[in-house]
Amino acid sequence: MQINIETTGALERTLQFGIPAAEVDSKIQQKLAELGRTVKLKGFRPGKVPLTVIRQRYGKQVREEVMQTVMQQGLGDAIQEGELRVAALKSLQPEEQEQGSDMLSFSAQLEVFPELDTLNVEEVEIKRPVVDINDSDVDEMLNTLQEQRRVWKPADGPADEMHRVLVEYNAMVGEQRIPEEGNLRIGTIIGSGIVFEQLEQAITGMQAGDSKTAELTFPEDFRAPQLAGKQASVELHVTHVETGELPEVDDAFAASFGIAEGGVEKLREEVLSNLDREKNIATRRWMNEQVGKSLTEKHADMELPASLVQQEAANLRQRMQQEIEQSGGDISQLPPVDTLLDSARVRVRGSILLGELARQNDIKLDENRVYERIAEIASTYDEPQQVVELYRSNEQLYGQVRQSVLEEQVVDWVVEHAACSDVPMAFKDLMNGTQDA
Repeated sequence: MQINIETTGALERTLQFGIPAAEVDSKIQQKLAELGRTVKLKGFRPGKVPLTVIRQRYGKQVREEVMQTVMQQGLGDAIQEGELRVAALKSLQPEEQEQGSDMLSFSAQLEVFPELDTLNVEEVEIKRPVVDINDSDVDEMLNTLQEQRRVWKPADGPADEMHRVLVEYNAMVGEQRIPEEGNLRIGTIIGSGIVFEQLEQAITGMQAGDSKTAELTFPEDFRAPQLAGKQASVELHVTHVETGELPEVDDAFAASFGIAEGGVEKLREEVLSNLDREKNIATRRWMNEQVGKSLTEKHADMELPASLVQQEAANLRQRMQQEIEQSGGDISQLPPVDTLLDSARVRVRGSILLGELARQNDIKLDENRVYERIAEIASTYDEPQQVVELYRSNEQLYGQVRQSVLEEQVVDWVVEHAACSDVPMAFKDLMNGTQDA
């Protein structure tokens, strides 16, 4: 194969390669012959359609299909022959052919991974959290479950501590009414901190059906971007004030979570099991973040493929959108992709460095850990076997798990070879990503 590699930037390459025209023509003829044996055309017996008719009817389509296949296969061969470690394919297309040439030429615009020296992790300092889950952690989770099952009913008096309040409002910012028509809605539980303090103080003491006007300064991160950071005259109308009753933690409460036998004690066992799973997930995330941070700080000036950074920023924004939609929030608050580029660079840099560690130290993916991870994910669903089948049949989902497991294997390797020390930590601190230093 004829190839030519041109460096067009720090990580940009133009790869040109040629494939004999006779090889392409042979594949086209072979494809047309296969069609001739199977295609059904009116007026001809099956398998007896003349090749000239097949070529006239399907020649253009077959040539395009063969060219795409040959171009993709040729690209793979050229990359392998040129020993390129490709991070992203930006474009691939045939070049204009010279008349009478016996070669078909193609051109690809690529981004490659940076070339890195041997990565030394012996001086990397890692703190490994050591967490024991105790009865108080189980009690706290049971309290959370109680809160989730709190029964709300209309309150007799004004909004006060722990009352749930639904408010409709509009605001005047100078001469502008927000919204132009109708009202916005917001709900909160007094004392929970869900809404900013000025608003909570304004609605405390109001009853269902009450209205008032208050001068408020909205926080910079307020959910309605047209009000964020603004001072406004706000017309408030309280539509609901409710008080909640917590259910007793008894056998009936346990049964509401699918516990058929064993009552409260069985529920506590289930909660403990779930907390232990969450602890393991959080510990992995903690270790991954520490290793990633240590590595990226040591290689902060490393060149990054721009395409990967842009794609990661888009992925971050998509995940934010999914979280907002799931919580019923306003997607108009989504930040532009460009504002996420710094975060994307950190993630891409960490991923490249972990991949380089795997390559330099011949760390191979453990497929058994992949299956175990899929089973772990599936165990949190009502129909775990269906989830397992989904992951195994969906190439994208399966690939994400494989990538995650390989990175964890690299992190494990780093922990074994780095300066690692155990740090006792409360379960709550681990879940919040904090520790006493």
